Amino acid sequence: MGELIIALLGYIAIMAFITFWSKLRTRTGDPIDYFIASRGLSGFISAMTYAATTYSAFMMVGLVGLTYATGVGALAFELAYLVATVAILATFGVKVWELSREKGYVTPTQLLREKYGSYWTTVFVVFMTAVALIPYSAVQMVGPATILTGISRGSVDYNTALTIIVVVVLLTTVTAGLRSVAWTDAVQGAVMLSSATALVLWLLLKTPPEVTEPLGRLDLLNPANSFWTPQTFSAYTTPWIFFAITNPQVFQRLYLPKDRKAYTKMALYFSIFGLLYTIITVSIGLLARGLREVGAIDLRVDIRSRADWNRVTPQLLTYTHSALAVLVVISIISAATSTINSIILTLSSMISYDTPVPEKLKLSVGKVFIVLFTFVIYVFAITTPAFVVDLAVASSAILLPLLPLYLFSVYGYGSKFSYTATAVTCLPLSLYLTTARGLILWIPKEVVVVSLSFAVFALAHLVDRYLRRARK
Repeated sequence: MGELIIALLGYIAIMAFITFWSKLRTRTGDPIDYFIASRGLSGFISAMTYAATTYSAFMMVGLVGLTYATGVGALAFELAYLVATVAILATFGVKVWELSREKGYVTPTQLLREKYGSYWTTVFVVFMTAVALIPYSAVQMVGPATILTGISRGSVDYNTALTIIVVVVLLTTVTAGLRSVAWTDAVQGAVMLSSATALVLWLLLKTPPEVTEPLGRLDLLNPANSFWTPQTFSAYTTPWIFFAITNPQVFQRLYLPKDRKAYTKMALYFSIFGLLYTIITVSIGLLARGLREVGAIDLRVDIRSRADWNRVTPQLLTYTHSALAVLVVISIISAATSTINSIILTLSSMISYDTPVPEKLKLSVGKVFIVLFTFVIYVFAITTPAFVVDLAVASSAILLPLLPLYLFSVYGYGSKFSYTATAVTCLPLSLYLTTARGLILWIPKEVVVVSLSFAVFALAHLVDRYLRRARK
């Protein structure tokens, strides 16, 4: 317990130092510098903030638990995201980066507002995006809080752990904005990858050769087992493969590289980081399950309870050396705070630039929103415990109607009518389908939402074109 407290204090001290160092380099009173660092980050820092924003507490808590319970199919699920994201960075992302510099965009929704010309529809999109990201933001508190409670054996209760996360988030976000977030992301990304590598090496040294036998017997080495049916796989992956487009905190990261060379480096370094981190994290889940099945460790996780899957990593860490356990805990807190910082900062920029906020109040309103939204997700994390993968997928599923809007706005298709029709009909529908209990459809809800969103956008665009021609 003493080692954990010392490590936490050291972590907070390092984050505070980087934050105040970044503040010295932030242009006072400049919202563009505060929200996107004046589009001036190097390729390495851009890559690390992209990776740390993307790979959150979901990985070392959610993906480990998902792999432990369902097997190697989780690797296919996560690799589908990585391959899709790399493809997006190589094509769509380049166009977004060019547009951001040409048009001076600060937020993702500015692109929608300027392309389609509907101010109040954009305000609605900002509001729905903030609502949708509450569950995913809560993941970043639930994950590390669960770990802290588990490794301290209850000495740090769940609510206290959540409070620690809130303090770190507010410290690193409000003070210096994106420069602070990006530089702390670089440090935290290194901690995430090194600690996960250390944990998987420890597991490999502890794993006997016969560990694959029970994994095979339980069908956990089959990527198409009873859990990973085509319907389940498509339900999980549909929101995930479009994550880089529909999630604004990731979309906004495309604005940050200072030049084309930096952008290329960002895409390359992120690809390497993502592949390594994914393979390592999935390996931790499989090895932990194998050791449990051969009796080498006793992880008391009820596979039938999805919320219980969150407990795999905290229980696993009780078997490791205390120094390794503390390092992994710090890495999970790092992953969580880097993601939540990015979400809150991006949403605050959208509130400041894409809602009725006077120019001179943009920075002040953005900072007030950071505090208020942090409180909202803190309350949500306390009152709504759930499996972190489900929370993360839920947020991305709600945001799926934004896919045709962002996609076609970048390539110059659509109209104000198609934008408004898609946003106003499909975002509420997506929210309902994602949160409705007991609703059973013959195809995954996520596929329904994507299909309807594209259909509504296309139909509204055709109707608008027909009406325009009829008036001539």
